[in-house]
Amino acid sequence: MCRFLNVMSRSKNGVLTFCDHTKLFQLLYNNLCFELYEWELDALREYIEQLDIPYWEKHLKNWGHQRKIPISVGKKHFIILVNKEEVSELLSLLCFEKQGVALLSHDEIDYQFIEN
Repeated sequence: MCRFLNVMSRSKNGVLTFCDHTKLFQLLYNNLCFELYEWELDALREYIEQLDIPYWEKHLKNWGHQRKIPISVGKKHFIILVNKEEVSELLSLLCFEKQGVALLSHDEIDYQFIEN
């Protein structure tokens, strides 16, 4: 295990880490593992952001598999198939900048208090 490894983001099915020693990002998602330089990570993020999810879901609507959105990786003959939820999870892993959490105001909380 690399002692220089920093966890950049984590999700239910994956983790994105960065090694200070090798300057490589490692994306582990389900059973896939990618080691990417920063420019490759940026290119992958841009590619996934530009996926036309409605097109692929409509185009492959009669296909019998759940995963209908293709992500071409490296060579043209290697394609990863994902569904809409997996695309959003991958994007959340790849957009690892600190994202502020918007707090709710007291007006936005819909809760009925009942005393026992």
